[in-house]
Amino acid sequence: MRGSGQKRILYIDMAPSVGGSIVSLYQLLKGLDRTRYEPSVVLRTGHAAIPQFQALGIKVYTVTAGYTGAMASASPRWSRARKGRLAGWLRGFRTGRRLVQVLGFYLRTWPELRREARALREVIAQAAPDLVHLNDVVSVCRSGILAARAARVPAICHLRALAERTHYDRWLSHSLRGYICISQAVDRYQREQGGRTDPSWVVYNGLDVAEYEASPEAAALTREAIRRELGFAPTDVVIGCVGRLRPWKGQHVLLRALARLAPRYPPMRGLVVGSPERHEERYRDELVGLAQGLHLEQIVSFIGFRDDVPRLMRAMDLMVHASVAPEPFGRVVIESMAAGTPVLATNAGAIPEIVQDRVTGLLVRPNDEAAMAEAIAFALDHPEQRAAWARAARQEVSARFALEGHVQGVQAVYEEVLS
Repeated sequence: MRGSGQKRILYIDMAPSVGGSIVSLYQLLKGLDRTRYEPSVVLRTGHAAIPQFQALGIKVYTVTAGYTGAMASASPRWSRARKGRLAGWLRGFRTGRRLVQVLGFYLRTWPELRREARALREVIAQAAPDLVHLNDVVSVCRSGILAARAARVPAICHLRALAERTHYDRWLSHSLRGYICISQAVDRYQREQGGRTDPSWVVYNGLDVAEYEASPEAAALTREAIRRELGFAPTDVVIGCVGRLRPWKGQHVLLRALARLAPRYPPMRGLVVGSPERHEERYRDELVGLAQGLHLEQIVSFIGFRDDVPRLMRAMDLMVHASVAPEPFGRVVIESMAAGTPVLATNAGAIPEIVQDRVTGLLVRPNDEAAMAEAIAFALDHPEQRAAWARAARQEVSARFALEGHVQGVQAVYEEVLS
């Protein structure tokens, strides 16, 4: 039963697996003021996160997704047509290229998109929300925007990536009441894309700092014991990297940097935590092959996806965030800061909004293995400096990225939109 004055918020996230958007949504709903808001969630049928949201006492609706955004597969007829002479001739002109793109969208994507939008429209009718909160960028949330528009329910998008908008996305954006951007970098980028860009609110991602403090279990299981579990000696210097295995995340740059340093630092060990996206599994094989080619197989460990990241971070001497492209935020960076692990990150996107160079961590140029190796060497040679960065970083997380502030920021957006 809805309490007096409660507003119903329906959250839609059609991501195929657990990633940053789902983790952030879970954190938000964990802290949401239930006296003011009654949340419900829409996920893909069979999604691994369903039990987590249900454990929070939240109603979960499921939809069998057919639409896959930019990954939508082309029909055989369209595949032949887009490679034909006419399509090739049209691409020689600006207007022709636009025509090919438009035809491709409606022939390849529209049928699945429309089916998914109808399914979401039925969920909206059951949930009867006051607001639809779409938990990703416009291009990923097309079906949700269409469904909310058809149901005449206000909707906002939570922009969690630096994503381009097509002509269709720019048109769809006019149906939205606004955007929550996870960083200033995302806000600036979305304003360059056209369509509706206001109102827009920057609300940084947050985390429960208490989860990253030493628990009774962590106190008993000492740093040395965790390292033994991972196969590291107490005297090893562990350089960690946490995140999805994707080329733009730059794990290959870190491996090359470690190869430069290995002869100078015999106790150095690398720890790569994370699994690849379903359509990028080859990248993991490439990383393993690169490590072997650089003679790092005895130095670097690949341990796949783990759900105990705070615990793992306490076993690291330095956490490296190696993205070669601008980061929309970088949740793993604030996780490391909260865990008290010194951070070295690439200076692009939202990272400089989070890390102050040589105050709360180290920043280096993206895609520069030499600069990264030099920065890692500096950190390893100055352990007292690393400890000072870690202390300052933990204070920074508590002040700027605590879950309470994140929740208050999102709820302030709700109040403004619903008023």
